[in-house]
Amino acid sequence: MKKDNNPKILRSSLSTLMKRFSNTDLISSLEKEYSSSKPGFIPLSLIDDNPILKKARINEQKLESNIAQIKEKGFASPLLVLQKGERFEILYPRINYVAALKSKLESIPCSIIKISEEDMLFFLAKRLEEDKNSNIIEMSLVLNYLQKRYHFTQSEIAEMMQQSRSQITNIMRLIKMPDFVLRDISNDILSFGHARALSTLSVEDIKKIIPIIYRDNLSVREVERLVYAMKKSPALREEEKRLKELLNCQVSISPKTVSLRFNSEEEREKFIHSLSKDSV
Repeated sequence: MKKDNNPKILRSSLSTLMKRFSNTDLISSLEKEYSSSKPGFIPLSLIDDNPILKKARINEQKLESNIAQIKEKGFASPLLVLQKGERFEILYPRINYVAALKSKLESIPCSIIKISEEDMLFFLAKRLEEDKNSNIIEMSLVLNYLQKRYHFTQSEIAEMMQQSRSQITNIMRLIKMPDFVLRDISNDILSFGHARALSTLSVEDIKKIIPIIYRDNLSVREVERLVYAMKKSPALREEEKRLKELLNCQVSISPKTVSLRFNSEEEREKFIHSLSKDSV
């Protein structure tokens, strides 16, 4: 059977793209092309959503703000689009495209960018990384597409993005989470840190924890402790319960540590004193 060498050819091409990306050649050349191009108005009916990003919900509050700004001042700058035959595809910023659809505009100012799919992904990854108002779900979709379509490893993506591998792993995990979690992340109801803590749980366990997070306004660290507690074995939870009753304090057991939490300094000192007394 003849061996398929296409993946090797593809990886060589991506290695070159990584070098271009790290040297910012791609971004600077695109910005130069963008600034020198003459924007024109394109009928909105001819522009399609980005197929890679369309699964990501737009933050409703930010969308309403964009709609109001467009109605009052128009677009601050042309949108970047790709030409696809006789039609066009939105590249960036996607939120302005959705705002235009909601506003039922007939046409919008655009700059047509000639760019390959690989370059488009690198461009989007860089832009989403730099934009503080960007949707982390869109970043997750881009990075997962890079891995699935072009066989990037998470280590290579981390090098490209100049982030830790664990951070990239956590971002990429997001799209595997339930729709109700993705919706809340997009609307800034649930933070990336909270979602990261939940990402190792089953859907049923996530459904149990989410209401508790909102009701008690839990911090990321508190959610991490709650998740860890849910993943403990029944035997370990039973031992924590036994020690809690015996010592009259909160007990948390991990593979290498036993943590005790007292309700007051007085209770803590009383416990330490009892240990000292027993050792005499």
